[in-house]
Amino acid sequence: MAKYISTYACQINCPTERQSWMYETDNLPDFNEMMDEVKKWSNQNNKYLIRHTITHNLLLMGKTRAGKTTIAKVIENPCYIPPDGKIYSETKQISVHSVSTTLINSNNIYSFNVIDTPGMFDKVKQQNKTIKNDKIKRTIDKCMEQDVTNIHLFAFVINLQTNLDIEDIYSMIFVKENYPFLHEYICLIVTHSEETNWQQREDKINDFFQSDLVQKNNLKNFFGKKIFFMGSLRPELVNYPNKQSVRQQIINVHQMRDIFIDYIIHLDSNHFFNIHHVDISNTCHLL
Repeated sequence: MAKYISTYACQINCPTERQSWMYETDNLPDFNEMMDEVKKWSNQNNKYLIRHTITHNLLLMGKTRAGKTTIAKVIENPCYIPPDGKIYSETKQISVHSVSTTLINSNNIYSFNVIDTPGMFDKVKQQNKTIKNDKIKRTIDKCMEQDVTNIHLFAFVINLQTNLDIEDIYSMIFVKENYPFLHEYICLIVTHSEETNWQQREDKINDFFQSDLVQKNNLKNFFGKKIFFMGSLRPELVNYPNKQSVRQQIINVHQMRDIFIDYIIHLDSNHFFNIHHVDISNTCHLL
């Protein structure tokens, strides 16, 4: 211990090239020049560099197996490979994924709290029915427990890989009719897009918004231009490695992920919806 202290003391007290200014003769220095030297020395010797942290809270909602958990995982790690659908265990509990990132040449740290809800809209079947009251309450309670009550972005997650799912549409209608004030905070994320190009994705979403029920309920305007695509490396790669496939998938995953994260970090962190404002007593009924 004594040897360590002595060595450390020498590191601080023994003159080095970058510390030599401390031992120069004082000649009534100019204040600004003096402080420039102080800051230079401090930056060189600052063991704990403190950066400004900007936090955004994102709540994912949608049907089971739409890809909500995968979105949270891919935000954290673009090389994430989800389990095969045949053995995939559905999300049973509301979970909060907390991750942080920095931009190259930026002094800011961007922190994300991604709230993953377990199949919140699975049971919406008709336009005049609502989801279970206790599911919304559990989501709000979990957010309060984690002290994540100011939501900057609600993301409705759908999978357009297969045929149009009527339950997805009824779920969106439910949100639009019961929570119209979420219009400025909500976006649409289309998952399983890792093997499609931009034109194919645009065609898919245009077909979706041109369907009769979607047009009738003006869902396109509800989401506005806040439409994003996400994907992940395919689980099939584990058993059937394919370099050509994985190259194209990882390029697509990175491009889509960059666009989505870029949108989030540029949201005004002081502009959010507080979940305490959700009144579940008079809008939701048990099925």
